[in-house]
Amino acid sequence: MGEDLIRNLPSEVILDILSRLDAWTATRGKCVCKLWLDWLTTPEFVKSHLSKSVPGLLVELGQWTTFKYKMVEFVDEPDLNCYRNRLNTVFKLDLPFCNPNHLHSSINGLMLLIDLRKHGLLTLCNPITREYIKFRRPQPPPPGIPWEIFGFGLSRMSGQYKVVRISAGNPRQEPSISRSGELECQVYTVGSGSWRRLANCIWSTRFPYNLTMTFLCGNLHWWTRNDVLAPRQISRLDLETEFVSTFSDPPCNDRLQTWYKRYLCISSDCLCVCDDVGMEIDVWVMKVYGDEASWTKEVTICKVDIVDVYHITEVYPIIEVFRNGDILMLWKVTKPLYYYYYSVSTKTIKKVDWFDLERHVLYRIAHYTPSFLSLRSFATENVTLF
Repeated sequence: MGEDLIRNLPSEVILDILSRLDAWTATRGKCVCKLWLDWLTTPEFVKSHLSKSVPGLLVELGQWTTFKYKMVEFVDEPDLNCYRNRLNTVFKLDLPFCNPNHLHSSINGLMLLIDLRKHGLLTLCNPITREYIKFRRPQPPPPGIPWEIFGFGLSRMSGQYKVVRISAGNPRQEPSISRSGELECQVYTVGSGSWRRLANCIWSTRFPYNLTMTFLCGNLHWWTRNDVLAPRQISRLDLETEFVSTFSDPPCNDRLQTWYKRYLCISSDCLCVCDDVGMEIDVWVMKVYGDEASWTKEVTICKVDIVDVYHITEVYPIIEVFRNGDILMLWKVTKPLYYYYYSVSTKTIKKVDWFDLERHVLYRIAHYTPSFLSLRSFATENVTLF
């Protein structure tokens, strides 16, 4: 009788009920019966479930040459004294292709992993559907001292997933904090099976060594600087039009010495800059996307209050900003990576271990939203199950 009741419900009601299940419960629901299997693989369910899916963090841990992944979600507002009870590990995952791949980023449940070797492959994976595809990176950068960075994003109108590589050959030796030379931008649209070169994305410039590409509002963002003495800018590539534009970054008192100690990140759907300047860490937020006048300094953290201040070698982007304004940050102390929690109300900062890192080394971390988006929906790609 129960099965008949479900069959008689309108399809939109059934999809709404099933889309409210967490990813792992819904996955087990595929084994209930063929009817459920059909429902849980429809495009309507995939879209509805993704809109309700709870975002979390995907953490890449390593021990020697073995890498493991865990997805965690924040159950409630943080509390430094009892936060472990409010942090939920959604799943743990061993990938059969993870060595020597490293987690790069994630969008709508799709993880991008990059083989750091010169001719290594790129991997796109959905751990929920247990599917992955591998594709080759473009030809290596020009001779010299080459470098390359990658970005992963989603176009706003067409809904195409794109991997972007910016690369350059360095014709001469440069200081360790910069790279220079003729740049080349190439785009891989998932489902196309090939890379394309963007002609309007070639220019001669200099970039900071810690360059990363950050995705927001259908755009990939990175630093641009034509000369050491020139003002910094933030470049953005619109993944829909594939047009490159720039806007100014937040002001800084020492534009010469600290330009390479700035990190782009995302917080509450806003573009942020984490500025590691001297004995202070400033957090700037662009309140209105694309409006240079809307840059606002939200938080200033004094390093004097940090026990490991003299051992901190690098400040990584903000990981999470909670509803009460507190901040979870990732810092590099000598070699290991540690999490630091900053309380806005008490103006204090504390090192925390919420991810059980005692026996592992933290390699990468990315925001992650579980989804049932199947890689088989992308034409021409060779999808493998694991």
